[in-house]
This record gives sequence, C-alpha cells and structure tokens, in this order.
Amino acid sequence: MESSDRQKSYRDSLRKLKQFSKNKRFTWILAVLTFTLPVNVVLQAQPSLAQVVTAQIPALDKNIIYVNPKTGDDSQTGEKFAPFKTITQALKVATSGSTIKLASGTYSQETGETFPLVIQAKITLKGDADNQGYNTVIQGGGYFISPTGAGQNVAIAALKDAAGITGVTVTNIQSRGHGLWLESSSPEIVSNTFTRNGNTGVSVNGNSSPVIANNYFYNNSGNGLLVYGTSQPQVTDNTFKNTGFAVSVVQNAGATLTKNTFDGNRIGIILEGNSQAVLRDNEIINSMDSGLTAIADSQVDLGTSSEPGNNAFRSNRKLDIQNATKNEIVAVGTQTSGQTEGDINFESGEFTALSNSTQDLSPLSPLPSADKPSVAQLELPAPVPVSAPAPVSAPAPLPIPTIGTTANPSLPAPPPVTEPNTGNKELVFTAASSVPTAETAQPQPVPFPPTISSSYSNPVKYKVLVEALDSHEETEVRSLYPEAFETVFEGQSLLQIGAFNNRDKAKQAERSLAKIGLATYFLE
Repeated sequence: MESSDRQKSYRDSLRKLKQFSKNKRFTWILAVLTFTLPVNVVLQAQPSLAQVVTAQIPALDKNIIYVNPKTGDDSQTGEKFAPFKTITQALKVATSGSTIKLASGTYSQETGETFPLVIQAKITLKGDADNQGYNTVIQGGGYFISPTGAGQNVAIAALKDAAGITGVTVTNIQSRGHGLWLESSSPEIVSNTFTRNGNTGVSVNGNSSPVIANNYFYNNSGNGLLVYGTSQPQVTDNTFKNTGFAVSVVQNAGATLTKNTFDGNRIGIILEGNSQAVLRDNEIINSMDSGLTAIADSQVDLGTSSEPGNNAFRSNRKLDIQNATKNEIVAVGTQTSGQTEGDINFESGEFTALSNSTQDLSPLSPLPSADKPSVAQLELPAPVPVSAPAPVSAPAPLPIPTIGTTANPSLPAPPPVTEPNTGNKELVFTAASSVPTAETAQPQPVPFPPTISSSYSNPVKYKVLVEALDSHEETEVRSLYPEAFETVFEGQSLLQIGAFNNRDKAKQAERSLAKIGLATYFLE
C-alpha cells in the first residue's frame, strides 16, 4: 500500500514537471527540487554576493580623525582620504575616546593652528612614534590660564582625562614658553621630541600622574621636565640632552626616574621644596655643573640595601651629587666617578619617604605683558607665591622660524645660561669655554645651589649676530670668527661672533659677513 502511494506521488510530480516544461517555466524546477531536498541542505546555502562583499569591507573607525597640514582642508570630513588641515579643527569635532592621526609636516600658526591646543576627553594625539615625531612638528604657543600656575604660554595643554600624546615634536620658542603643559591629568607621553622650548619641554602641574616614556628632550632653555604640585610622574627610558635643568622636581611633587640618560645638561636633576625622587638605572654624565642637586627639604632615593640603585654618575664637571639638605641621601649601588658633597650613604640603608602635603599649591608667576626673549636669556622657573592674576589678553605671538624636520635634525646647542642680575654687574654661567658676555638679563630669582659659580665682566656696547641656515654657512662663519658661539635673539637661533667696545670694528665685522651673503644683526 505504501509502495503504491509512493509511485502515485512520483507520477504526479513527473506530470507536473512535464507541464512546467511545456510552459517554459523552468525557474520553478528549483522550487520543486528544493521541495524534495532535506531541510538542513537548504539552510546551508551559499551567501549572496552582496553578503560576501560586505564581509570583506572593514568597518570604518569613527574614532580616528586624520589631519594633514599639506593636503588637508578643514572643510572636509576628517576621514583618511579627506583629512582636515589643522589639529585645531580636529579637536573641535573629536568625541570622547578619539585618536587624532597626524601626517608628517609642520603644524603652526602659519598653517592655521590656534594655540594652545587643548587635549582632554580621552583624546589621543598621534604622529610618528617610530621616529619620536621628528617629521611631525607642532610649533607655536598661546596664552593659557592654569588653575595652579596663573597665566602661561603653552603649545599643548593636556587637561582632565587626556589619553595620550605620541610621535610628535613640540617646540615653543617664546621666552617663557612651555611645550606641553599637564594640568592635573595623567596621559601617556610616549615617543616624542621636546626641543627649543623657551622655558620647559614638559611641565607637570597640579595632581598629575602621567607616564613619560621614550621621549627625547633636547636644547630646552629652562627645563626639560618640570614637576610641580603633588604630581607623581613615572619617567622611563627618556634622553635629556643639552638643557638647563634636565629634570626639576619642586614643591610637594615626587618622581620615579628609571633607565633615563642625562647628557650635557647644566644640572641633570634638581630637587627643591619638599619634593622627592626615586632613581633606578639612570646614567647622568657630562653635566656642566652637577649631576644631581638636592636643596631645601627634598629627599632622594638613589638605591637601598634591599633595592640597589644601579645609577651611574660620570664626567660631571663640578659634582656628581650635591646634597644641600639636612636629609641623608641613600645611594646603595649607585656609582660615582667624581666628587660629591653632603651626607650621602653608599654603604647601606633604606629610604623613608615623606608624606606629600595637601596644602594649597603656590602658583607660578604670570606671564609678562610682552613675551619677548633677550639675547642669550635663560628663563628659570621658580615657585614664587603670587596672587591670582586678573584676566589679561594674550600677548602677540612672535614669528616662528622653521626648524629641521629630517630624521636626524641639526639643532643648535643651548644658549649661555644667565643668573639673576646684581646691580650693574652681570652673573654669567659659561656653558662652553671662552663664551663672551651676553646682554644683561633679569630672570626671576631662584634658590641656586651654592656650587654654581659665576664670573663678572664689564658690559659691552656692540654685538654682531649672524644667521647660519646650514652647516656650510656655520663653517664659513667659524672660519672667519672661530670663537663664534650660539645664542638666541628674538626667538631665533643665531651665532654671536663677538662683543665690541668699538663701533667701527663691530660694523666692519658685520660688513665682512654681509659680503658673503649672510643675514646679520647689529646690536647697540
């Protein structure tokens, strides 16, 4: 009976197929075949072409904003093939958690930037980390009112929950200019270059706990890294070179310094106030004054019996370590090759840290009304208590010269360092042998360590400066004037060929340089 039913069903299906064939409705064959296939075979059918193409297209990351100062346009969308021209515009549209991806080039006022650039809301600024930002240059500065530091001139301000800055070069040539200012924020500052900042490369303020790693601090006039307030940065694998004070830790701040290199700075590390620092596996060499100086009530851990420091101090001109505090410096496992001063224990001991004070922070002094550097002037920050400043308008920006952006930029050595003016005599710190006297300058007073020496010299009436644009021109200048040295005038890096009491001789020197096509400056 069942066999008969199956045969009947088969004949009915065959009859229907023949009928469909006569009517040329072949497409229904698929439906009939599908009807006779198992259900699980139907469910395993191949995806459509649209489904395959869609699967191969990566989803757009709406949190990446692209910027290119050469090909970008702020009227575009900020996508990879339609980048903005300025970081300023990218920051306007960035949402929380965004990454602003920077193409190589120079980002400055001339390319449309408005300074300071303010980073917050978990935003990351990202350039070329592999080359520490040598080809991605942020250059400029603008007026910024800090809750803890009054009015300052800042290129980049990282506030609140800023996420990070990586792979950029930051330059602010203003005489009191800061490259990166952290205001009670804890971003990751990784693989950047901070150079030619008139005051400080990175200033850490308020209650910040950033990670500062694998950065290159070079030729910053005042400080490479300045740590204020109750901040506690982790400073690892950085290079500090040819700077005034490479790292300054002041007020109630604390810093952990690990595997850093300090080379050719005026002072490698200086601690003031109630500050503290822990040093491990650092190399501090070729300082023009001291490798490390501790004054006031500061404390330093250079290594303990339970955790040797493995720090190395070598070839520092005057002192490897200077302890001008009443606290013992424990330095177990730290190696010195030069002289030390003060109470330093290399044999055994443990470090007992002070608890950070929660007292109100003394603000930094405000910017002057005219932010313009003097010849060879070095601005040195000091925590001088002042009342909160009234709102003031931002100072007019100075012209910003273009700096080298090759993989190995040729940057000049820092200018001579001047100490506070004392009447009609000038205290001059000579950063190199046989450096002529600079213009009388009046930086704000700072508590200099007693070992910093000074020399007195009579003022001169005339000076000749020359702009050498490359190594060839610099060689030409030095062939005529071997004693020429690098200095800063109106924000530009120049060579000073001499200081003259006789105007005719000064003018003659100026004419000799002008004859070979060099731009000169005559000061009187």
